[in-house]
Amino acid sequence: MPLQELLSMQTVLSLREPRKEMNPEIRSLDYDSRRVKDGSLFFAIEGAQTDGHLYIGEALEKGAVAVASQQEPPPGPTVPWIQVEAIRPFMASLADHFYQQPSRQLQLVGITGTNGKTTTTFLIHSILERQGPALLMGTIKTQVGEWQVESERTTPEAVDIQEILAQAVRSGCRTGVLEVSSHALFFHRVDQCSFPVAVFTNLSQDHLDFHGSLEEYFQVKCRLFQTAYNPGLKYAVLNADDPRVARIQLPPEIQSVTFGVSENSDVYPVAHKTSVEGIEAELQFFNRRLSLSSPLAGQHNLYNIMAAATAASFLGVTDEQICQGIARLDRVPGRFEKVDIDRPFTVIVDYAHTPHALENVLNLCRQLTQERILCVFGCGGDRDRTKRARMGTLAVSHADWSIVTSDNPRYEDPEKILSEIQDGIPADSSNYEIIVDRREAISRALKMAQKGDLVLVAGRGHESYQEVEGRKILFDDREVVKCLVQEVL
Repeated sequence: MPLQELLSMQTVLSLREPRKEMNPEIRSLDYDSRRVKDGSLFFAIEGAQTDGHLYIGEALEKGAVAVASQQEPPPGPTVPWIQVEAIRPFMASLADHFYQQPSRQLQLVGITGTNGKTTTTFLIHSILERQGPALLMGTIKTQVGEWQVESERTTPEAVDIQEILAQAVRSGCRTGVLEVSSHALFFHRVDQCSFPVAVFTNLSQDHLDFHGSLEEYFQVKCRLFQTAYNPGLKYAVLNADDPRVARIQLPPEIQSVTFGVSENSDVYPVAHKTSVEGIEAELQFFNRRLSLSSPLAGQHNLYNIMAAATAASFLGVTDEQICQGIARLDRVPGRFEKVDIDRPFTVIVDYAHTPHALENVLNLCRQLTQERILCVFGCGGDRDRTKRARMGTLAVSHADWSIVTSDNPRYEDPEKILSEIQDGIPADSSNYEIIVDRREAISRALKMAQKGDLVLVAGRGHESYQEVEGRKILFDDREVVKCLVQEVL
């Protein structure tokens, strides 16, 4: 697309060209100089870790034919230099135009909240695929039809999102579902994306290292329900049992639909039972009943199922397709995932890395065993420090034995992180120990486990590596468990 055509709908502060009426053909959009190719427009973004302006030279050497930046151009630029007021919203808007507004050619569900996003996304995707190929984009993977790739983050950058949406359109998808993180909303990654259906799962403490307060975190989440950020919004699917839902301010033309355990909700369980085999539920589903069966276990997954069924109903699926899709999803990687070890005790790997999520998963463990719960957990480095002590408190109060260990320390000292977790453990507690090395901690739990016990390895779920001082070290809790079972038992 010619540069002048690409910029025709955009507001820019200035466009500096080496020669008058330069109008290079833009063949791709890139914010990472390593991905630049001939014909790229390069976005120079100042980030938390590095500054894209340092890599403009490299981008030009690789074939970039234009640069976009918040900064004024240097003297004598060799390619058109586009100066804008805010680079991230500009990048999102330009990408939407470049890829011909793909989100408006799809019926999309956007899911935000602290816990439950990934499972709800997988459930909705399973339902939507009953009527044809559908897009999934989230923490674990991005999938378009048969093509899929592991995700680097919950919600990609705006350029990547628009490219994937365009790929979904070309592949014949008509529907899709995306996890929308608070970081994505804050950094304008989903600007210009049209989500006719937006889902709010719940809110609890997380990412306070970035947002500063729970209130700011909540307000950023609310952007998904504002038409200034989500221009295609029609339906808001809200967890009525979360007290903050009443404070989500919706435009008058948006239909609000609630789910929860109360009969005041639009969707609620008339009857249900949970066991290690899963969930059986009969829902009051608007003006009718819906009988569901799911292999997923736990009260928290009942909420995820209600959210998924409600959201999917607005995309034209039938009740039968809703029931089939929920029944067919037997697991979500790293979400209360049972490890196949053929031993007289059970090992569960779960992503629980917030106080609320850890409490939920430990309560579920208690429902599923009459014997001991052995909990291996830690907290990530360079993330919200205020939740560490709380997670220590919850672990020792809900598990019979807890092993506090390293998670993803990143650039922090692992022992310092464990010390801050220990600050929340009562001084007279005697049902825990600290083992810094995660592999040793898991090994210790497996050696302790007896018949009927349940070993919970929490915090990392599907992740296949640990982040230590800038390095990514292969470490998949599920694979480590399988290996250790063969070595030590």
